[in-house]
Amino acid sequence: MLCTACNKESKNLRVCPYCFTPYPPEPAPGARTSSRMSPTSAAPGPGGAGKSLVTEFRGLVMRQSPVVRWSSLGIVLVAVLWIATGSSGGSPETGATTDAVIASPLQRDQALAVIKQTRETALVDVQQDEVFVSYPAATFPLREDGQLELVQKFAEADGVVEGRRRRIFFYNPNGKLFAQSDASRGVTLAR
Repeated sequence: MLCTACNKESKNLRVCPYCFTPYPPEPAPGARTSSRMSPTSAAPGPGGAGKSLVTEFRGLVMRQSPVVRWSSLGIVLVAVLWIATGSSGGSPETGATTDAVIASPLQRDQALAVIKQTRETALVDVQQDEVFVSYPAATFPLREDGQLELVQKFAEADGVVEGRRRRIFFYNPNGKLFAQSDASRGVTLAR
């Protein structure tokens, strides 16, 4: 190091051995220095600002360990795929109308087939103008989207066959109400 006080050079990094003047501390490797940029060093020109940002970002990424870099890349890829596929990551909220999930309307013969299949696999009870459907554990879907599809299909089929929407209550194998359908709100999931 070159001493600023006596202009002598030495190999000591902390103090000048001749005049005992402390040397200014050197920044740690990879640490940023707070030096001012001259106006000509990074003049913003076409692509100048963008290029320095890219260089700075690349430097930030390269200072990370390989595990952090690859993990970050994986997280970014998952986020991009999640956004690209349009997944909301969840099911419809409680009380939310979910009729928009059904893609195409059923024909009368298809609706009769759905009702017949449901009556064969579940207990369907009609009292006055209300329908109660209780599913056994063997045919009850575990996933909420499967339950929603099951409920929507039956509610739509019943509406096609009856010519109007009736009030329908759907029960899981434990006897708990998990969904209902009516003319005003459509199909809603209960929690």
